[in-house]
Amino acid sequence: MKRLTILFIVLFLIINPDVGFSQGNVESHFPVDNYTPFGYLDNPHHSFVLNPSGAIRSVPPLGYGFWCRRLPWPYGEGAKTPINYLSFLHLSVAQGKVRLHNSEDFEAAGIELNSQYHSKNIMSYNFEVDGLVYDIRYFLSSENTLVAKVHVQNNNWRSKKFTVLATNIYGYPETRWWGSDGVTTANNGDADLAASKIWAYGDVFTLGSDKQATAFKATADEEQWNSWIDENDISSNDGASVRMPGPLYAVKSYDTKVGGRKDASFFLVLTRGKTEASNVVVHQNALNAAHKDLDAFIRDDNAFYAKAPALTGDWPETWKHGWIYDWETLRMNIRNPIGNYKHHWDAMQPFTPRVVLGETAIDAMCMSYSEMELAKDMLLGVFADALAPNLPCSREDGSVNMIGADGLECGTAPIWGMPFFVINSIYTRDQDAEWLAELYPHLKEYLDWWLTNRTDDDGWFHAANSWESGQDGSMRFLIPNHDPGAAASFVRTVDIEAAMAHAMTRMQDFAKIIGKTEDVAYWKQLAGKRVESTRSMFVDGWFRDFDARNNEPIIIKDYYDIMMFLPASLGIASQQQLQDLHPMFHHFRNNPIHFMEWPSFLFPFTEASWNAGIRMFTAEEVAKIGNRSYPRHDERAVQPVLIGKYEDLMPEKYSFRIPGVADEFWPIHVNNPGGCENYGWGSTFPTLVTRNIIGYRENLDPFAEGYLLCPALPSNLVSEGQTLGMDNLRFREKRFSISYALGSDGEIIATLLGSGSESFTLQSLEGNETQQGSKNSDGWKFSLKNGQKYLVKMI
Repeated sequence: MKRLTILFIVLFLIINPDVGFSQGNVESHFPVDNYTPFGYLDNPHHSFVLNPSGAIRSVPPLGYGFWCRRLPWPYGEGAKTPINYLSFLHLSVAQGKVRLHNSEDFEAAGIELNSQYHSKNIMSYNFEVDGLVYDIRYFLSSENTLVAKVHVQNNNWRSKKFTVLATNIYGYPETRWWGSDGVTTANNGDADLAASKIWAYGDVFTLGSDKQATAFKATADEEQWNSWIDENDISSNDGASVRMPGPLYAVKSYDTKVGGRKDASFFLVLTRGKTEASNVVVHQNALNAAHKDLDAFIRDDNAFYAKAPALTGDWPETWKHGWIYDWETLRMNIRNPIGNYKHHWDAMQPFTPRVVLGETAIDAMCMSYSEMELAKDMLLGVFADALAPNLPCSREDGSVNMIGADGLECGTAPIWGMPFFVINSIYTRDQDAEWLAELYPHLKEYLDWWLTNRTDDDGWFHAANSWESGQDGSMRFLIPNHDPGAAASFVRTVDIEAAMAHAMTRMQDFAKIIGKTEDVAYWKQLAGKRVESTRSMFVDGWFRDFDARNNEPIIIKDYYDIMMFLPASLGIASQQQLQDLHPMFHHFRNNPIHFMEWPSFLFPFTEASWNAGIRMFTAEEVAKIGNRSYPRHDERAVQPVLIGKYEDLMPEKYSFRIPGVADEFWPIHVNNPGGCENYGWGSTFPTLVTRNIIGYRENLDPFAEGYLLCPALPSNLVSEGQTLGMDNLRFREKRFSISYALGSDGEIIATLLGSGSESFTLQSLEGNETQQGSKNSDGWKFSLKNGQKYLVKMI
C-alpha cells in the first residue's frame, strides 16, 4: 500500500505539472524521488563572526525552524547566536479522525512520510490521507522569514476538510542574558499574527498566513498543546506567558475545505525581527513575494541540475538518494563573498565556517564535476584573498584560527586536499588559460614561501606542527601527548616532499601554458631535486619520514600513516616503488581504522591504489563507503547523538542528529556518528565514484588529447546483467553520458553518448587495440574489460 501511494504521488506530479513542484511557468528538473523527510535549508546569511544567524533545520515530523544554539556535534557551537534559542514552525494536520502531530502518529496510521523535493533551497514533506495528497514545501525567503507552502490535492469526487495547526514553539535559551526572563505571546488581530516575544529583551517571532486563521491560542503546557491537536480544538484564548527556559506554544489553526478533484494552497510565514511592528511589514512583504521567491529557488536548482552528473541504471536506491544529499550538502557549504573573502569560499561546514586550503581543494574537486566556474572561483579566491602567502586558516573578518604553540600563524601544507593535483585536474578538463594565468602568481608565491620558511638547513621540507600537516596530533610527529600545536620542524615529511615535487612539476606545465617560458627551467630544476629526494625516503617497502636530529627513518612499531602513499597518489613514486607498495594497500584494507573513514585520507589513498594498477581493489573500497554511508544518510528516523559530551547539550526532545545530509566522515562502525553533521568534504563521495567506478579521469598531461576511461564495476556493488551509468559528464566544451552493462568474465558493453553529434574512439592503454565503436540510437557502443584503462577521444 505504501509503495502504491508513493507511485501515485509521483505519477500524479508528472501528469499534473502545475501541482507539486512547478510554480507558475517554472517546472523543476530536480530529480523527484522518495527522499528522507529530514534536512537543512541553506541560510546564506549566516557567518561565524560578522553575522551569526543560526541554522535552519528540520523539526520532525512536519516542521522547520531556527536552531540558534549549540548543536550536539563538533563545530555545532557556531549555530549559537548572541541571543540564543530554538524557534520552530511545527505543523500538525487533522483530517477526519486522523491526527498527524508527531512521528509516531504517521506510523500508527500507516501513512508514509517522505520528501519528494530535497534541495538546499526547498524541502518538501509529502504524504496522503484518505485521498488528500499533501505537499508542504519549506524555503527561507530571507534571513528572517521561513515560509511553508501548504498544497493539498483532493483526488476524491467529494469535498474534504482538513485543518493545519501551525505552532510556533519558542524558548529554550542555552545561556541566559540580561532581560531574558520569559516568553510571552498574544494575537495581533489586525494582522492576524501570533506574536511571541522574550520579556524583557530578545528576538520577536510572528506566525501568520495569507489565509484567515480559524483560531489562536497559546500555552506553556505541552500536554495541553498535545490535547488541542488531538481534539482539533478550534477555540481561542488571549495568549500565554512563561518564565525561561519555556518554551511557549503559540497555535494558529487553519480550517480548509477542498472540493472534489480540486486543490487548495496557502502560505505560512514564521518571521524573526526586533519589534512586532517591523515584523508585520516583513511578514506581508514575504507573502507578497512568496510565489516569486519559490520560482527563483526552483530556477536555481534547475541551473545546478542541468550541469550536475546523475546516476543512471541499477545503482541501489540509497545511492541515488545519497548522491543528491551529497550535492546539496556541498552546495550549502559554498558561500557567497563576504568580509575578507572577495570570491566564493568554502565554509567546510555551515555552523562555524572558516577557510582552509585543504578543505577548499577537496570540495572544489567535487564541485568541478558540476559547477566548473564555481569550483574555479573557489580555488582562485582561496589564494587571492589569503592574508599571507602560506594561506593561513582564516575567518571572514580576517582573523586567523590556527596558531601553533610557537606563535606561528599556519595554513595547511600542500598535501592536504592535494590542491595542485586538483588545479591540474580542473585545468585539464576545462582548459581555461585565463583562470590559470590569474592563479599562477599566487601559486608561485605559495611555493616560494614553503621553500623559504619550511625547509631545514639541509633543504628538507617539514611542517611547523601536525595542524599544518592536516593530521592533528599524528604519532608520526613524535610529539609527547601528540599535541597538535607543538613544534615538529625536526620531522622531514615525505608527503610534503612529494607534494612539492608534484607542484613544481605541474608549475612547469602551467608556465608553458600561460607563456611564462622563463620560469620553466626554474621549476624543472626544483622538481627534479624533489622527485629524487622523495624516492630516497622509501625504506623497507614503505615511504618514511626522517628524523633530522639523527637522519634516521622514523619507524613506529605497528603504525603506518596513510599519507605516506602520497608519492604514489601524485605520480612521484617510481614504477618499482608502486609495485612494492601493493602489500600496504591490503594492510589498510585489513586494518580499517580511522584512515579508511575520512575523505581527506581516502582521496589520496584511492588515487595511489589506482596509480598502482589495482583498480578493482580501488573500486571495491569505494563501494564499501557508499554501501555503509548512503543507507545511513537515507534513514527515515532521527539518529542518536552518540558523542558523550554532547548528549545533554540540547533539550532531550530535540537532542538528535538527522539523516538527509552528509556527515564529516564515513564511519565504519554503527556506533560512530561520523563527526559533524552537514560537512563539506563528507559530501565529496561523488568524486570517488566518478573517478574509480565510472572511471572518468583526466590525463595527467594537460597537453594530451582526450580523457581516460577505466570502468571498474565491483562485485560488492553490481552483478552480471546489471547496468551502471552516469549522465551529464563534461570534458572541456563537450558533455557526454556513459552506461556500462556488466557481462560475464569481466566483459563490459559501454555505451557513450555525446550531447551533440560527437563520435568516439577508444584506445586501450594496456594493449594495442583501438575501437571505433558502433553507433545506434542509444549511442556509441564498445566492448571493454572491467578494470582496464582506455583513452577516449570525442570528435
